[in-house]
Amino acid sequence: MNFKNIFCLSVISSLLFLSGCSTTQGLKSGQIPTELKSQLSSQQAIVGYFSRTENEEDCGCASQIDSTYSKTPVEDGYYRVLLGRNAKGDFLVQDFYQKTGHPQSSPAWVTDPLKLFSFDGSDVEGPVTLYYPDGKVAAKFTNKDGEAIEGEDYYTNGQLGSLFKTDDQGNSEYRLWYASGKKAVEYTLNKNQETTSSQAWNEDGSDNEDIEGVFKKIYDLLDPKFQE
Repeated sequence: MNFKNIFCLSVISSLLFLSGCSTTQGLKSGQIPTELKSQLSSQQAIVGYFSRTENEEDCGCASQIDSTYSKTPVEDGYYRVLLGRNAKGDFLVQDFYQKTGHPQSSPAWVTDPLKLFSFDGSDVEGPVTLYYPDGKVAAKFTNKDGEAIEGEDYYTNGQLGSLFKTDDQGNSEYRLWYASGKKAVEYTLNKNQETTSSQAWNEDGSDNEDIEGVFKKIYDLLDPKFQE
C-alpha cells in the first residue's frame, strides 16, 4: 500500500506540497502477530493484485475500485492476501511484492469491503509498517477513522526522513531531515490547518526561505519506490 498520499494531502491543502528505513526485519510471508491472530474468526487467501501505476486495461470492476487494481498478477507489482476477519466483520489484509513474495506491508485492518481493492494507505485502520524489497522499513503510520494521526518515512540508508504527528486538539507537527541526518524542515499547523510556525534549512545548516521547495525535494527522495 502507499503512504505518501496521506502526508501530501494534509499539507497541500494548507500551504506546502507534502507527502521507510530502520533495519528491522520484515514479517515473513503470511506470519500474523499473535495479538492480531487472536482476533480472527476465519482465514482466506489472495483478494487482488496491484500495479505501480494506473492500470491501462479496464478490469471490469466497479468505478470506485482503485485504478491500480488488477484481477491478475502484475509484473513488478503487488498482491494482497486476506488473512482473516474479526467478530465485527473487519478484514485483516497484508500486501506482498509480486516478484519475491516478501511483505510490502504489515497486516492491517480494512473496515470497508470496497477498500479491500484500494492500495491507498488511508484506507486501512490502525498501525501499519511498509517495507522496502530488502525487508527494511520504508514507512510507519497510524490511521484513526480514515485519518493519519502519526507517521514516519525512512530513507533507504536507514535515516529517518520525516516525522508527522497530530495531537488530541488537532494540531499537527511535521519534521523533515536530509539523508545525511541534518534537519531540513520544521512545520506546524493548528486544528484549522493554519500555519503556526515554519522553518527550513539547506543541508549546510543555512536558512532556506523556500520551504515548499525543500518539502518537495525531501519527499521526492522519500517516495517509497518499493519495486526498485
